[in-house]
Amino acid sequence: MVFIAIGSLWMFWFAASLGPATKAQAEAACRALEPELRSGPAPEFSLQDRAGQTVNLADLRGKFVVVNFWATWCEPCIREWPQLDRLAERLAHRDDVVILAVSVDQDQSLVAPFLARMGLEQTGVRVLWDPTGKLHTAYGSEKLPDTYFVGADGQLVHAYINVRDWGRPAAHHCVESMLAR
Repeated sequence: MVFIAIGSLWMFWFAASLGPATKAQAEAACRALEPELRSGPAPEFSLQDRAGQTVNLADLRGKFVVVNFWATWCEPCIREWPQLDRLAERLAHRDDVVILAVSVDQDQSLVAPFLARMGLEQTGVRVLWDPTGKLHTAYGSEKLPDTYFVGADGQLVHAYINVRDWGRPAAHHCVESMLAR
């Protein structure tokens, strides 16, 4: 009986000690994308999408949110956009992930023609517009493009400053690993 009790306690301790290793393994999937670790609550926002619907970050609690900041005049953003769309396609079957692309353009009327030129009118990325153009600085960067991962609890997880190849399998795997946490 003593051996069973000791063995049970040892197994419990061993299982508990795997928690940090499991978290590190999940974050390892994102290492190739060179994230900057972030923590703390994600800055809240209430922005309009292309259809005029209001999108509040608070309403997305319980979902993993990818927030990308971009502009139509930003050359690196133009290269990154098709990759972001590809990531959205790969995650379209998931209802626990939302991909948002927040335009910081001063003129909202530039967004629709840009997406049309890029062949992205039917993108799975929800396109928003920040009329102040300052929300991305609240997230911690003045560069474009930049992308932030917001956990289901509303906490910042990672930041990706500058272009990333979101269409690669590694990026898909990274997001999937974040969902498994």
